[in-house]
Amino acid sequence: MGPPYDFASPDGGPGAGNDQLVYTEAPPLVNAGAPGYNARTVQTPGKRPALPPQALLLAPMVALSHRALRELILDFGGLDLAFTEMASASAAVSNSPYEECYLDVGPEPSRVVMQFYTVKAERLGDALAHVADKGIYGADINFGCSAPQIIRAGGGAAWMRKPTEAAALLAQARQGWTASLSAKLRLGETDDYQALLDFSQGLAEAGADFLTLHPRTDSEKFRRKGRWDLVGRLARDLSIPVMGNGDVLRYADWEARTREASPGGIMIGRGAAQRPWIFALIRGRAANPDFCLEVNREATAYQFLDLVEARLHPDFHLTRAKRFFYYYADNFSFAHHLKWKLENAPDLPAMRSILAEYFQEVPADRLSREMD
Repeated sequence: MGPPYDFASPDGGPGAGNDQLVYTEAPPLVNAGAPGYNARTVQTPGKRPALPPQALLLAPMVALSHRALRELILDFGGLDLAFTEMASASAAVSNSPYEECYLDVGPEPSRVVMQFYTVKAERLGDALAHVADKGIYGADINFGCSAPQIIRAGGGAAWMRKPTEAAALLAQARQGWTASLSAKLRLGETDDYQALLDFSQGLAEAGADFLTLHPRTDSEKFRRKGRWDLVGRLARDLSIPVMGNGDVLRYADWEARTREASPGGIMIGRGAAQRPWIFALIRGRAANPDFCLEVNREATAYQFLDLVEARLHPDFHLTRAKRFFYYYADNFSFAHHLKWKLENAPDLPAMRSILAEYFQEVPADRLSREMD
C-alpha cells in the first residue's frame, strides 16, 4: 500500500492539489528539544541572512511540508529552516484554487524557505514579488522534481538539461529578490559529475546563496542509496554552501553523512515525517553523546491531528493526515495493521478513534526513549 500522493499540475489549476489554507495566528512555540538550543537566524537589514553552521533543514515534500508539520517539528526544537512544498509560480499570482496553502509561511516566517517551480522566468519573478512582504528567510527554485508531468511541462529537473537557461532564470530572479535565493537539484539524467558541477557553478555565478543536492538521478527515486560522495565533491568544488538531502532517518545517518561529505547542512524529508523530533535529537546528541529524548508518541499523533484541523483547510484534512501517518506509523509495533486502518478512515474523528484503540491494545507503544 503506497502513500496518498498528489502533485500540483504544471499550471496549478483546479484538481491539482493546490488547496487553500486559511491563515491564522499560531500560539507561542515551546521548544522541547536540546536544552537551551535556539535556531533562530539573525537578519541584518540590507543583508541576506547567513546559514547557521551545520544547518538542519526540513525538505519540501508534497502533502507534508505544510504549516501543521512545521509547527509540530518546531515544538520539539532543533530545526533551522523549513522548506515549503513546491508551489507553482504561475498559480501563486493567479489566485488559483487552494494556492494559498502553499503560501502560508506561519508560524515563524523567518525560518521558512518558499520553494517554487516554474516553466517561465517572468512567472518566477512575479511570484517572488507576490511573497516579498512575507518576511521569509528566502526562496528556492525547484530544479530537481522528477515527476513526469512536471518534466514534460519544462519545470523541475527539466531545467538541468538546459544549464544556460537555468542560470539565466536564477540571475533574473536574483535581480529583484533581496532575501536568500537557493536551488534544489538532483544529479540529472545521469551521475555525470562534470555536468553536475558545470550546472551548479552556473547557478553560483548567477547569484545563488546555497544549493541543496539530492544525490540521485532523475529516474532513481529511492531505488538505491544516494551518492553522498558527490555531495562532498560538490561542496568542496563550489564557492557557496552545499546542503545534502536523502537517506537520513536517524542520528547515526546524520553523523555518517556529515563525516563523509562535510556539507554546509543536511536536509531531512521522510525521516522528519516519521520522527518529527529528529532535529531536536540530532542537536542534542551532537552536543552530548549521552543525550536522549523522552517522546510521547501517542500525544504527538493527536497533536498533529489537532494542528491539521486548526491550520489547514477542511479539504486538506484527510489527505494530509493520511500522508503523515503513512510514515509516522512506522514507529509502532504493528505498523502495517495501523497504516491500513488509518488509510481507510473516513475522517479525522475516525482516525482519532483508531489511534485510541491501538494505544489501548498496545500501551507499550505510547512512549519511547529516543537516542538514535
